[in-house]
Amino acid sequence: MVVNMSKLTKLLEFAYAGNTQRSRMLNSESFKKTVLDTITDKEQKNLLLANQIEETTLIQEEVYKTVIEGAEPFTCMRNVLPVVKTNSYSLRVVYGESGTYAKDVPEGGKIEIDTQNFSKKDITIKKIGTRPLISNELIEDSNFDIVEIELKKAGARLENKLNRDAILEMLENANGSTPADVDPNGTHLAVSDIAKAIAEVKAQGYLPTVLLTHPTAEGYLLTDSNLAYVAYAGTNTPLTEGKVPKLMGLTPYTLGVTTGDDTYHWDATDGTGHYYAMVVDPANYAMIAMRRDITVEEYDDPIHDLIGIKCTMRYGVGVIHDDAAVRILAK
Repeated sequence: MVVNMSKLTKLLEFAYAGNTQRSRMLNSESFKKTVLDTITDKEQKNLLLANQIEETTLIQEEVYKTVIEGAEPFTCMRNVLPVVKTNSYSLRVVYGESGTYAKDVPEGGKIEIDTQNFSKKDITIKKIGTRPLISNELIEDSNFDIVEIELKKAGARLENKLNRDAILEMLENANGSTPADVDPNGTHLAVSDIAKAIAEVKAQGYLPTVLLTHPTAEGYLLTDSNLAYVAYAGTNTPLTEGKVPKLMGLTPYTLGVTTGDDTYHWDATDGTGHYYAMVVDPANYAMIAMRRDITVEEYDDPIHDLIGIKCTMRYGVGVIHDDAAVRILAK
């Protein structure tokens, strides 16, 4: 069986190869197709004429792309909540009252300026980081495919940390009483419970558009007769792809991380403080303040710095309107 090496793996192999092996690689069809055909003329010249990969940023770029590639399958909360760019160590969000109305104005009459109470929310930016498990031995033994795997794992850890922080913030700061948490009527989550949660959010003057579920809750929904049968759901997605389709106007997202907290839990355990679904108006409920997205640090020399690289992010998460979402208790 022929294994197709990635661009990063080939570049690392080229970087740590001797001159004879480099020349052989430059003349190979696989290297041409995977590397040479994907880079600029200037970069090709550096490789073809001088074999000077050290004078390019090819490896650094591929390292970053690999970290991002590892994060992408775990992307969730940045798709659920608005992401706001900030250039400071904190973000102050000033917001007004919800559920306000315009007033009747007589013909030719004066339109009065509306007055309302304003509140603020300070979202503190923090830094998270991880270090890929790349050892000297991996480099010495040319295990570059393992290096690539470890880089992808680093990206996954960063994205899952963002997901964890976001769901904890959302669970911890939901109002809980107005609107009230939904306690499923049956032995587990059903479509009827989602309908009740939607009604609770709408009663506060918001329009929920997102259904966030723990994998167990997603499984319960997929076994609900309202979704399992094509005639009911109007789509064969639950049967053919194992995915919850858009439900009562809600776009579904499944999140499998834990909160890492002793009070608020995202799981399928029946108990106080345990939740496995939320119905959310993301435009009003919470936001992610992004100071700096995924970054690869301490990596200037593509030959010597690979072992010591660090992957970091800087962000904060804050709930703005605590009544724009409903938690659904786990059972």
